Amino acid sequence: MAIYPTRYSDPFDQIFQNVFGANGGRSNGSSNLMRAPETDVVESEKEIRVISEMPGLTRENIEIDVENNVLTIRGEKREQRTEGEQGRWHLAERRYGTFSRSFVLPRDVDAENIQANFQDGVLTVTVPKSEKARRRRIEIGAMGGQQQLGEQQPAGAGAESAEG
Repeated sequence: MAIYPTRYSDPFDQIFQNVFGANGGRSNGSSNLMRAPETDVVESEKEIRVISEMPGLTRENIEIDVENNVLTIRGEKREQRTEGEQGRWHLAERRYGTFSRSFVLPRDVDAENIQANFQDGVLTVTVPKSEKARRRRIEIGAMGGQQQLGEQQPAGAGAESAEG
């Protein structure tokens, strides 16, 4: 099973934008779009976890929703500096603005019981799998008059039919 993000921020594209000024001549810190957070997606027998690093954000600035089996995480990091007030800026690499990241979920998840936790700048969204999606063991049973695995024929049963 795979989960595919619907938008991927390519680091090469970001370098291109920064070097060639594709962002309208604005500095990195004043762009309206923030780079999508680094995210891990982990699947276990019972759930799928989406873990995103969001340093500098608060839970009030994060929105999570699910619609048509698409999990969307949105956030906004607001810039709180003004030029001249805090001194002369020589370097501004921290990013501010909004981002949105979406993941297509498999059909057999329990969307009603999705939970989210935000601690120390890390958002963990837990998507439980439905009972239908969980792996289960299938027992091999007998068919018709065939013997089950491990069953032994009575002594002489095979010999009578060979002679007869």
